[in-house]
Amino acid sequence: SFTPSDVSGRQHQKLRRDDFLKGLVAVVPATFAIGQHDATAAPPSMSVDDEIQMLRDGSEALGSLLDNWEKATVDCTYADVPRDLLEAKNKELLLEKAKISALFDKSASVVSCRKNPRIVREYLGATGKGPLVGAGKRFLKRSVADKVDPDSLDEYYAMVEIFEQEMAKASATSYTAGMSDLDSINTFARGEEGATGDSASLEQARRAITEAKAAMD
Repeated sequence: SFTPSDVSGRQHQKLRRDDFLKGLVAVVPATFAIGQHDATAAPPSMSVDDEIQMLRDGSEALGSLLDNWEKATVDCTYADVPRDLLEAKNKELLLEKAKISALFDKSASVVSCRKNPRIVREYLGATGKGPLVGAGKRFLKRSVADKVDPDSLDEYYAMVEIFEQEMAKASATSYTAGMSDLDSINTFARGEEGATGDSASLEQARRAITEAKAAMD
């Protein structure tokens, strides 16, 4: 991953409710669990090596998020009444099934999903925890920048600028995703693609995260 000490000689390098969270923990390495790095608890005398390690951890966290994107963003903890039961001709059948708990009669409901940007925002550091909180400022600390080969400083600062721009874009679009994306408002069947496509805010956030990760690599 991209760190100040890795810059030299690389001038042309391009820059988930509880069950849902438990499911993500199974696939995202515990090393990068949100909350491991609490920016508010960071000691003021953090060494430059620790600063650089935080940046490495941030890059790895973004990589884990992208590798497990569907698991992190699709929440299938919803249950809907099958559409055919809602038809007028099936009114009596619907009333009959309503007497039986859906926990025992699975045909009375179907598992449905929605897109959920919450975990994405946690990984971006929007909750104030995680290795990416203040990453842009960390990159610009003199003690960190001093580790960069002087001949590569222009490229370094250009990559930091791209990183900050893409992280800001990811934070903004992931925030609006929960309110504007149809897949975050309406449910869809498990295993099916949502109704929104490349124009969805959450998809824009994914692209921005990809670019931010690239700037760190």
